Amino acid sequence: MAGEEAVASGAVASGAVASGAVASGAVASGAVASGAVASAPVADLDGDGLLGDFPEGRRLVGTRCDQCGAAMIGARVVCSSCVSQAVSRVALPATGVLYSFTRLHGLSGQRGVPGQDGGAGVRPIGYVDLDLDSGGGVRTLADIREGAVPLRPDMRVVFGVDGDDWFFTPAQAADEAGSSDE
Repeated sequence: MAGEEAVASGAVASGAVASGAVASGAVASGAVASGAVASAPVADLDGDGLLGDFPEGRRLVGTRCDQCGAAMIGARVVCSSCVSQAVSRVALPATGVLYSFTRLHGLSGQRGVPGQDGGAGVRPIGYVDLDLDSGGGVRTLADIREGAVPLRPDMRVVFGVDGDDWFFTPAQAADEAGSSDE
């Protein structure tokens, strides 16, 4: 009985008020405990695309906080570190270090290795730590285009774009491809 009276009055049992949870009996009435503050999520990204056109060419879009100097991937409206709204859109570096990687096997019709069973194959992906002058870290999960150079953690990688797709490839392979063009 006491529990029913608590639900009827808008109170929530078992300490769930602090977490914002509502007991099963309170949902039916649609009541919220008196004094509860409702909040809505605030988007911190200012768009969905990660590729942008810059004087340096097509690059990953980033944001640098004008107040604390933090760098983030994506066009943000607030700083993820200090929540300042004083932020600037920047081109992220085209080089970095492969932190770790894995290979997804058995892909069918999804960016698998071309020419193997109609696209089925292996898709290497990895975390890349981008080179930043300020020393602040931006790590992103990216497709890795593996060639003759085997992947290993801590190897240098460079950014590449193919249409709307972006990826990283080992720097040594990129250097060799560039020297064969001459």
